[in-house]
Amino acid sequence: MKKLALIFCLAAPLCAQWTVYDPANHAVNLAIQADHHASHLEILRQWTAQLDQLSRQLEQMRAQLDVQQRIRQILGDPAAAGDRVGLDGLGAEDFSRTFGETADALRGLARAVVSLKHTAQGIYEELGDTTVLNRPFTRQPAPYQRYAVVEKHADNLATVFAQTADRLVALQRDLADTLRQLKAAPTQAEVDKHHAKISVLVGQIAAVEAQRNDVFAQLQTQQILNENQAAKERQDLLEKQIAEEGQTFTAVAAWQESLKLTPTTYTRP
Repeated sequence: MKKLALIFCLAAPLCAQWTVYDPANHAVNLAIQADHHASHLEILRQWTAQLDQLSRQLEQMRAQLDVQQRIRQILGDPAAAGDRVGLDGLGAEDFSRTFGETADALRGLARAVVSLKHTAQGIYEELGDTTVLNRPFTRQPAPYQRYAVVEKHADNLATVFAQTADRLVALQRDLADTLRQLKAAPTQAEVDKHHAKISVLVGQIAAVEAQRNDVFAQLQTQQILNENQAAKERQDLLEKQIAEEGQTFTAVAAWQESLKLTPTTYTRP
């Protein structure tokens, strides 16, 4: 009996180190771990679905891009063609081309002596430097300078009209050809190209016509300036004549007052 009690006493410390198994707690831990695993798998499944959807969208966009590239290869790019039509088809220099001379240049080139010899291709007679008595005299060139400027403007107008005539014919012919091509255009891209070219051609025709109008306006302006100057000179002459008459009367009155007349003989009637 004592031996049995001793054995129990010696074994008591060893009993304290034994693991206690709790079935309920173990089941709860397993359930929690299983739930975590299930949530992680669900997140992975959602990510996979999203990646698949993005991959499908990329494939669709790639397919649409391939279609657009094939359309442009077959039909062409109307936007790019419209940008190049003014430079490649019609020439960049045509947009800034000018005709004739400026008003300042014409005033600098005008010469009064040339104006005296101007006949407008035989319409007028030259203004000679002799009188009706067939004697020479010296002219003052300054009054004729204004007429020389008008004649320079008229010559410039004729030059511009001659220079622009061929240009307008070429532009109108090109416009008619483009309109015929527009009617027969097989695709929308070709239609857009022709519309772009038509806009450029119409703009160039308007620019040439505007230059013609500007030159004609210069001629009219110079003629108006000449008429305005002539009117000023007539008014100036009138005022000077009135002033000269007044000054003459004043001088005559002063001269009369300075005279002292005394009778030398007197006869009674």
